[in-house]
Amino acid sequence: MDRRHMLKLATAATLFPDFSRDGFAETPSPAAGADGWISLLNGNDLSGWYSVLHRSGRGAAERMHYVTMEEGMLHVMGIEQGSEPAEAGYLATNTEFENVHIRVEYKWGMKRFAPRLVAKRDNGLLYGLVGQDTVWPTCVECQIEEGDVGDFFLLGGARGVQEPHGFGLSGVDMTFNGWPQSAAPPKDQAQPTGERKVKDGDFEILDGWNTIEVIWQGDRAAHIVNGRAVNVCSRLQYPDPANPDRYVPLTRGKIAIEIEFAEIWYRRIEVKKLA
Repeated sequence: MDRRHMLKLATAATLFPDFSRDGFAETPSPAAGADGWISLLNGNDLSGWYSVLHRSGRGAAERMHYVTMEEGMLHVMGIEQGSEPAEAGYLATNTEFENVHIRVEYKWGMKRFAPRLVAKRDNGLLYGLVGQDTVWPTCVECQIEEGDVGDFFLLGGARGVQEPHGFGLSGVDMTFNGWPQSAAPPKDQAQPTGERKVKDGDFEILDGWNTIEVIWQGDRAAHIVNGRAVNVCSRLQYPDPANPDRYVPLTRGKIAIEIEFAEIWYRRIEVKKLA
């Protein structure tokens, strides 16, 4: 997500009814395969997902064909450009997750839409999405934008602390099963902030398929781009709904794919419970 565009939308953000975990029953997840991975795409339709657009609201992206299932893959913004400006938003799971390894595979399409006809193609993997559905909601974003894949954006009041991550898989003893109990975050960290956390290195492929992974364990997360850990953030927090003056750990929430102004395909969106 482009921060300047995000702030522009925020000034005119429309709040929709609260579809948080108290607002509807969660959709049961499919059974895990033998390898422990659960696919969140069934290959046929968008069952288990719902959309929100910043002007048209809930469910409009499906009706407007902003999001479709084609050839077993999620196709975002495959429509033809019309006379009306396109809208930003997201496609979210009904189900909340915690302590998971998230893995997606994406490839850019060719179509672009105003107001980003000549800007870098932009999308994002959202997780820890909680509270009211608005563009943009409270959550953590693993940025998927040309040249910026793996950045942390902390949206809707969320905040965190960027950790060192320049050695080995992440520089903090992380594995694909998360962090061992002995690998606690450093105690001398700065205070959490909501500012963008820029990744290390450029490992995305602009004209082919990319694999993005998120290791999300408790209030700590790592972003991995094509097998390279590029960013780690700990002490992920969001404003306490019961007392907005205090923060609580962001350890559970929905997963979402942004709907922005560029065509993109996802052939895999899956989760695996951390051991």
